[in-house]
Amino acid sequence: MQHGFLRQLRQSWNVAMLLLLLVAAAGIFYVARNLQGTPSLAHPAMESGSGVPAHASSASTSYVYYTLKAANGFVLARAPKGDEGQPLGEPQPVAQFGNGFGLAESDSVLFMQLSPDGRYLAIDGTQDHGEQVWVFDTQRMTLNPNPKYVMGNFLHWIPGASSHMFLYRPMLPLGPDAPLDGGNWNPGLWVVDAATGAHHNIDIHMPSAYLVDAAASPDGSHILYSTSAGMAMGSDTWMMRSDGSQVTHLFHIPAGAQSIAGFFTWSPDGKTIAYELLSDSPTPFLPAGLWIMNSSGGARRYLAQVDGGHGFAPVWSPDSREIAYVQRTNYGSRQADLSAQSLQSAIAVVDVRAGRSWIVAAPAQTGMQINANPQWSANGATITFTAFNAINRVIGGTPRYWSASVAVYGSRPSVTPLSPTIPHVVAMA
Repeated sequence: MQHGFLRQLRQSWNVAMLLLLLVAAAGIFYVARNLQGTPSLAHPAMESGSGVPAHASSASTSYVYYTLKAANGFVLARAPKGDEGQPLGEPQPVAQFGNGFGLAESDSVLFMQLSPDGRYLAIDGTQDHGEQVWVFDTQRMTLNPNPKYVMGNFLHWIPGASSHMFLYRPMLPLGPDAPLDGGNWNPGLWVVDAATGAHHNIDIHMPSAYLVDAAASPDGSHILYSTSAGMAMGSDTWMMRSDGSQVTHLFHIPAGAQSIAGFFTWSPDGKTIAYELLSDSPTPFLPAGLWIMNSSGGARRYLAQVDGGHGFAPVWSPDSREIAYVQRTNYGSRQADLSAQSLQSAIAVVDVRAGRSWIVAAPAQTGMQINANPQWSANGATITFTAFNAINRVIGGTPRYWSASVAVYGSRPSVTPLSPTIPHVVAMA
């Protein structure tokens, strides 16, 4: 859930609610990865290898990927990546989604993220009939739905330097060619191979519609996941081995404000898990709580209030000591609780051990309404992020990349622009 993701990654009452009704699971809670019902500027995905726009890759070049709004629908594009994660030049198209995806204002890309091995780019998008995942092969330059003939959403890549497997929540089969398990449609949590589209079903002993989020441990041996049986039902968090055995119930959060657990993010050292508690409410963009726990699910501790519902996941520093997150700056706005276009936000950092947080970039510094998508530098001294105003649903958004000094608690924000604005952007992965 990162995030999509959006991620998202993510709280909203979107198309998934209709799907749940269709499968007789009315009222199931769905946490959306990104801006609900509007194009979302998700976290940039970066990779090594592939030329633009040639049909072969160059192993010496890294890229930032984008979904752009074009006259004939959404197109996938990329630009060479600079030392601070910014694009070096204008993104160039590499693939067309096709089938009219991107022509309707309601069409949206919720989440984009590269596999750990950099070979595959997962793209989670939604149309009026549901949500589907596409995978772009950065070497063969092909873009296809994966898994095919299924509605559902991407959750997380499984870690590992050579990994191209991801966790997936299947929702509905699409036609007679939909992949079934034992001739039946009764899915749980799927592990999908981005290279082949093959999947392995893990029985979670409840409908897949109950899944909120799932993330594998850094060594891939365990999967942490959360479930919710419906609105006003709170959530449960579980741990199991990667083969589905030894399921352990970690904790239940009763219904109420900030009671849906998700956005699980393991620290680089594997000792701590950050997560968010989102509001169990039909109001889509209420604030969320940022929490941490140890790798066994214990020692849970609240850290900060963060933006909720737009799919901006917490991001660990390389040394596992700090977490960057998106902080909403207009908490008192009822309009911002209801409309993604009304969000105002800043980039903040929290010291995990001390529990102190501070803002490192805000609209006052960038002149932009939304500051999001934090990405740590390798040495942890700076954070690259994007700043943009509310997205135009017809022509896309115009994000700009910035760098913020992390400094120390109590210091004044210091930011530097890294790029010009980029037109027609729907999502960055």
